[in-house]
Amino acid sequence: MRRKSKVIGIGTALFVILGVVVSAQTSSAPIAGVTKVTAIETEPGVFIDTTLYLPNIVPAPAILIAHGFGGSKDSVTPSAQYFRDNGYVVLTWSARGFGESSGLISMNSQSGEIADITKLIDYLVTQPEVKKDNGGDPLIGISGASYGGAASLLASATDSRIDAAVADITWNNLGNALFPQSKVNSLDAGPFKKVWTGTFFALATLQRAYLGECGSLADAWCTAYKNAVLNGEPTAEDKELLESVSPERSISSIKIPTLLMQGQADSLFPLSESLKNLTLLEQSVPAENLALIWHASGHDGGPDESKYLLEQNLNWFNKHLRQQEIAFPKFQFTKLNGSISLQDTSVIPKVFQSSQLPNRSTFESFDVSTQIAPFAYPVGGIPSAISALPGIGSAGALASSLLSGVSGFSPAFIPGQSAFIESEELDKPLSIVGSSKIKVLVTSNTGEATLFFSLVTRSPSGATNQPNGIVAPIKLIDIPENGVEIELELPAVILDAAAGDKLALGISSTDQGFEMPKTSAFYTVKALSPLSVPTLEAAASAASGNSLLWPMLAFGVLLISIILVYVNRPKTSKDVRQENVLVSIENLSKIYKDGYQAVSDLSFTVSRGQVLGLLGPNGAGKTTTLRMLMGLIFPTQGAIYLGGKAVYPGSPSLSNLGSFVEGPGFLPHLSGRENLELYWKAIGRTGENFQDEVIAIANLGTALDKKVRSYSQGMRQRLAIAQAMLGMPDLLVLDEPTNGLDPQQIVEMRQVLKDYAATGRTVIVSSHLLAEVQQTCTDVVLMHRGKLIAFGPMQEILNSNSQLQSLEDIFLELIGDDLVIGKVQL
Repeated sequence: MRRKSKVIGIGTALFVILGVVVSAQTSSAPIAGVTKVTAIETEPGVFIDTTLYLPNIVPAPAILIAHGFGGSKDSVTPSAQYFRDNGYVVLTWSARGFGESSGLISMNSQSGEIADITKLIDYLVTQPEVKKDNGGDPLIGISGASYGGAASLLASATDSRIDAAVADITWNNLGNALFPQSKVNSLDAGPFKKVWTGTFFALATLQRAYLGECGSLADAWCTAYKNAVLNGEPTAEDKELLESVSPERSISSIKIPTLLMQGQADSLFPLSESLKNLTLLEQSVPAENLALIWHASGHDGGPDESKYLLEQNLNWFNKHLRQQEIAFPKFQFTKLNGSISLQDTSVIPKVFQSSQLPNRSTFESFDVSTQIAPFAYPVGGIPSAISALPGIGSAGALASSLLSGVSGFSPAFIPGQSAFIESEELDKPLSIVGSSKIKVLVTSNTGEATLFFSLVTRSPSGATNQPNGIVAPIKLIDIPENGVEIELELPAVILDAAAGDKLALGISSTDQGFEMPKTSAFYTVKALSPLSVPTLEAAASAASGNSLLWPMLAFGVLLISIILVYVNRPKTSKDVRQENVLVSIENLSKIYKDGYQAVSDLSFTVSRGQVLGLLGPNGAGKTTTLRMLMGLIFPTQGAIYLGGKAVYPGSPSLSNLGSFVEGPGFLPHLSGRENLELYWKAIGRTGENFQDEVIAIANLGTALDKKVRSYSQGMRQRLAIAQAMLGMPDLLVLDEPTNGLDPQQIVEMRQVLKDYAATGRTVIVSSHLLAEVQQTCTDVVLMHRGKLIAFGPMQEILNSNSQLQSLEDIFLELIGDDLVIGKVQL
């Protein structure tokens, strides 16, 4: 049989794991555009339930789509319909032991599920709707995710009639995936990944619970699971069983175009699994027929990138099954820190492209040598750290909301049971893509150690960012008294570090997802080498949100990437010529993705001690300017400096900014003082909060110790201003601070702002109430349609036209009658 250069893909990272199977049996030829349901006997007594989807135009290439572990052919119906609607014959089926198919689950064994796929291809060959070459060889692609992803690779290595393959969120060696060992070149099993393995077992038993304790699971696999639970490690027979269904063993036989996809939000089969498969495939598949995608979803969930992934799979099929001229990127990956939605403030994923695969990254080294980290392991491993919540994701995000009152707390790094080996603060942003390395010396007072390592960033405030809660486990035995030297391969991640952050090797002695020792221990870890982190050149492709559109760039033109935004953004510090200048805005512009230009070439400075009014009608660009000033969104062009340091999302300079936007929000059953104290803890700030000074400036008086529910609107506004002042930041940003206040309360608020500026700090007030601003502000910026129309001291602007006596009159004189939002200026 001839070999062709193609591959096929499935769409999305599902919690369920895909499996594949089918065989040969025919009936009368179906009509194009309909579906055909057939039960195919793949071996005596084993019937596989299949559905054949036919496009309107036949004959056409065929695609096999496998479902996930615990699912059935119905799980992939949307993907099947998508490829059918794009002109492909599609075959789906319920793998043996699932759905309406009979047989026992053997986890993609060659004699079970993989043999079924051969029968399935036999069946497709008999279908007249499947396109064939002159020799009668059918054009066939196969795709699957997780369970089905492994089946896709294993079948491609076995059946030469498959012309293209895609494997998503799957494993390389199932034994190492369930007993992960991150010590380089170790043949020993690592700690048992008990929670995820138990999930597999539960899904299998639910299929045919009436069959007994293991349901549809074949006896050998049922025994292997019970051995792991009882012993915490596989027997020699169990290791052979796990390896027998691992792509690692046969992947070198694959010669066809192959697209690998892996999910970042995946504590079951992390990104490193795809790196191992990729490295093996490079030995047998030409470079032009290999591609890799690291998307943001996975077994732990993540954002919905299904549309984007389906489009990429379709492009892969079209390129390799239909010979279409498509420039398919070598490597694509998603970042989640690119943009913030103006509609709901959700994160908009960004997709990057690179001609360099992550297993060919260059490394940058950071000196952490000689640091020693001591920590303990409690009896029974209780309490236990939680790095990831299987099926849900990183525990860090949950902890940040539930435990935010504890500064710097992370459930993955429990005090006393964990430690960090840190670099110096970074002097520039760094984008890490791939797996980092380090050599360490491990000691243990018991001669054994089960540890969990990860690459994290540590912000100046002490916050720890552990990407998706993914850890690199090790299990060591027979450790000499003076310790053992090991080289570690840390989890493959996509991680951005800001200037001022520290890179760190995070270490924990416990993790709830794994089987742990029973007796207590004391460990030390000493760095013996620099921390080496991988970097590569990449450029942004497109946003990857819920309506992901990833058009292939026909002429190879790549969009500006967030990595380049970080690298080429304003310098982290600036030589401010005027010593008293606090805020400097230079040539600032913002164009949204729909083409609307909210701010255009805006430049002005604000000095210490000023109360500056940012003024303009609705639609003037005030809110967009404030969003950029507060680091919520990136500018399209230009720069903002606060105290000489660049402002951007995540910038350390933002720790010197306090804000009050869109009305106060407090817990009504607590007092004002309790609300302020709780807020200070929740934001994770350290240092003096200057609460007494803030209270004095805000003139809260005895009301501070009353329940907030009893406050008037004016007192709530005062408390909100006091909250923004906590820590006495150099810059206070307020949006419409006098909304809802009566005249007396407005007068009082006016004095509060003046008193704060009198301390040598700066206040920026955004408002459309020009008469009030005239009495409050020392300086003013007048904006209209995103442009600066006047800027300077209030008195100078008022004196600029002796005929006009108010700021409102001057403003109307400057803009005329152009006050309608969206009105086009001629």
